[in-house]
Amino acid sequence: MPQLRVLLVAVGRSLPGTVSFLFVGALILYVYAVIGWISFADHDPAHYGSLGRAGLTLFLLMTLEGLGDAVHAGLAVSPFSIIYYASYVLLASFVLVNVLIGVVLNALEEAREMEKEAHRAERAAPDPHPAAPDPGRVATQDADDLLLRIAAVRSALDDMEARLAPRERGTARHDRAGAGRGGVGGREVSERRCPAAAAAAIHGWAHPVDQRAAARRPKMSPKDK
Repeated sequence: MPQLRVLLVAVGRSLPGTVSFLFVGALILYVYAVIGWISFADHDPAHYGSLGRAGLTLFLLMTLEGLGDAVHAGLAVSPFSIIYYASYVLLASFVLVNVLIGVVLNALEEAREMEKEAHRAERAAPDPHPAAPDPGRVATQDADDLLLRIAAVRSALDDMEARLAPRERGTARHDRAGAGRGGVGGREVSERRCPAAAAAAIHGWAHPVDQRAAARRPKMSPKDK
């Protein structure tokens, strides 16, 4: 039961404050009992005849039980007795009781915060026995990842083709223009595209390509000539 656990924790945490409250209350009760015993022992020995009776009378007055009779008996002795009873009731019945209530409520709030922190820690803690992954779901996720990668590769290839297409068209136009001009222009294009052919033309060598072409060309007989 979480609520019962919170209440027990609150009671345990309120014990230091409760002990302090009891110490302060006993001190106030003792001081006022000594004053009442000295002041009213001769006139009201039934209530203030000894220090113990005075303390018991003041302890009962803390609950405001019989306060009117005590005040009237004190006024018969001295008009200043009203200050004695008023200050005692103010300190014992209002201040100390409210302090005790505040201590208990503060301990209860701290216990609730501790309970919330425990719940958060339990939720944040990893599961010691995690559930096994579903093979079908894992395969579906892998297939989706593969399709996404294939789509990305296709998109990259399309972009590359779109970038290379204008360059290829420009190169083809340039070659056709060089071939149409012929002569030096065509030779310059050929030399730019094939450095080996240019070197063969300069030194008078036979380019391997020309050699292969000549070897493949059928020989003409003297009759054909």
